[in-house]
Amino acid sequence: PPRATTPAAAKGTAVLSGTVVAADTGAPIRRVQVRAMTSDGKDNQVALTDDQGRFELRELVGGRYTVFVSRTGFVSVQYGQRRPNERGTPVEVAPGQRLDKLTIALPRGGVIAGRVMDEFGEPLAEVQVQVLRSGFMGGSRRMMPAGRSDDTDDQGVFRIYGLQPGDYVVSATLRNETSMTMNGRPGAGPEQGYAPTYYPGTPSVSDAQRVTVGVGQEVTGVAFGLMPTRVSRISGRVVGGVPGADSFVMLMPEDPVAGFAGSTSGGPVQPDGTFEIGGVPAGRYILRTEPRGPRDGDRLVGMMTVTVAGADLAGIMLTLQRPGTLRGVFEFEGGIPAGVQPTQVRMQPMPADPASPRFVMTGPPPLTNADFTFAMQGLMAPVLVRARAPSGWYLHSVIHNGEDITDTPLPMGPGVDVRDVRVRLTQTVSIVSGTVRDERGQIVLDAAVVVFPAEDTKWGFASRFTRSTRPDTQGRFEIRTLPADANYRIIALPGLEDGQASDPEFLSGLRDRADRLTLNEGETKSVDLRLRQ
Repeated sequence: PPRATTPAAAKGTAVLSGTVVAADTGAPIRRVQVRAMTSDGKDNQVALTDDQGRFELRELVGGRYTVFVSRTGFVSVQYGQRRPNERGTPVEVAPGQRLDKLTIALPRGGVIAGRVMDEFGEPLAEVQVQVLRSGFMGGSRRMMPAGRSDDTDDQGVFRIYGLQPGDYVVSATLRNETSMTMNGRPGAGPEQGYAPTYYPGTPSVSDAQRVTVGVGQEVTGVAFGLMPTRVSRISGRVVGGVPGADSFVMLMPEDPVAGFAGSTSGGPVQPDGTFEIGGVPAGRYILRTEPRGPRDGDRLVGMMTVTVAGADLAGIMLTLQRPGTLRGVFEFEGGIPAGVQPTQVRMQPMPADPASPRFVMTGPPPLTNADFTFAMQGLMAPVLVRARAPSGWYLHSVIHNGEDITDTPLPMGPGVDVRDVRVRLTQTVSIVSGTVRDERGQIVLDAAVVVFPAEDTKWGFASRFTRSTRPDTQGRFEIRTLPADANYRIIALPGLEDGQASDPEFLSGLRDRADRLTLNEGETKSVDLRLRQ
């Protein structure tokens, strides 16, 4: 089999090998991409299967790996994954160990195919068709893209493949701006266009009809027409700076579901700062521009909310401001360790609201200076301060003005300059590990372990106090980097959707059923859990 490639400089001595087969026939599948990645992303290797479906990942440094498998026409899965939208089974391999005979069954992907028309039954070309599914994002269940889309051809036909089994919402948006702005009818009065539409022909995602797809099933005949609507023009001027030669104004739906449906549009900024965007359906939008200056320090950003209600919006003043900047220093427990380079440490802020279109990071990637200070430009919305640390180092706390803000969003935005943030890193780590057993005392691999605090104020997206994992191929689970807390809860369940552990409603239902757990800073604790049904 082809050898794996190693993007990292460090090479290990562990090996993972096995075979990928079709779930329905058991036949080997060639040219499947198999990727093994550690949880911190520091070891990441990929290989392709040969004609017998075999793969081999060499020079792994050892540790706990997630194995991702993908091939056109099949559902992308992780090794050990048994249900849609859940995590796979981690594979533990020690340095120098060779782990053979991993068998991964790939299910064939489902298909949704159909046709998009105008209100007269005529086909519409260049319509972007997406499928959305219910999932967890940012600590709550919402509609989100399934990662597949297609554009209609000249007959209005689309075909979206590689879908995992489940229920989907089909959305359609006329993406060609010229088509949107030229759908007026001479002498018909107001300019006409099309709103983003959901099958079977509604502008509301809550009224959309779900399309159910089974394993490898092809669902055809999903035909519907786009909803005609009065569309408006937004025009105005960019003020507060000199727009660059290639400046552009973007219009993004404020509603994340509408944003997923692909209804983003925009227009160029003229040399005098004026702009115009046509074909805009009713709704609330984020209007944004980012002219390019000759130097990074000249970078300016304009952002505002506009509401379109059927009439044209003229005279909009989009004011340029300097984007938010976050400045600080990385501090190491015990002092800067020998051998650690500034390039190994990097600021990685996380959005307080991951679904907000306001979370935009502009400017160059953040760099850490030789003295481990940093300056990150281009933050346009509140963020949680997080960091990428060298191997063996973990985030301990974030201090600003003498206060611990590790779990408090910083109110970043245009014109905000936050200084003297101290990001403290530590090698002291708390570990919770153990096994999951059934009522007969047998080891269970098909389980999810969730650790969370009893205090609901510590729940939510990106909480450091909430973790979930699955037992590895040896039946053991391990959770690292939990902060010290005297009032944790821990529970093992038969299945868990990815992201579900951040949902406050879900955690509320588990709190009284889960076992109590106390964890001190730097403590290693072993826990044997019984699977809860």
